[in-house]
Amino acid sequence: MVASIRPVKVGVALALDRDAGELFADARALEGAGADSFCAASTDGQLVLLAAIAAVTWRSRVMVVDVEPGPAIDALARVARGRVGMASTVAPGDELKVSAGDQPEERWIRVPFPEGRVGWNELRAKAEAEGVAGIILPNDPRLLDLLRNPDVTDDRSDLKLAFG
Repeated sequence: MVASIRPVKVGVALALDRDAGELFADARALEGAGADSFCAASTDGQLVLLAAIAAVTWRSRVMVVDVEPGPAIDALARVARGRVGMASTVAPGDELKVSAGDQPEERWIRVPFPEGRVGWNELRAKAEAEGVAGIILPNDPRLLDLLRNPDVTDDRSDLKLAFG
């Protein structure tokens, strides 16, 4: 075991490119493993996807990216029971400023999925050193293991878990 790194928040970019039941099972499993937030991998259908995810989860935020407040966001906030984070993209495009209610604004970054455990630990350490509040990763079957076992040093990159 290595010394525990103070964890940055983890967000997951979800896409509607798979069966909706699998997507919902993934969201519930990732939330149970400690995912802080969910956002849409693309802006197409973002609000519909996030409303559905909010309906099947209970703690994790749904993060709306580059959408102006309005009636649709108000409806999403009701479905999400107040768990909406408003994010705006900062140039060059992989950095986001996230605000949620009266909480201080946070700096988040979008990152590719890390290669193995060493990459995971380096990613978290670098984000912490740079003062990043959270990282957004693409949904990947290995993410559940990384969230559940963040400080395991064995490389288990070949591990594929059933989410739901």
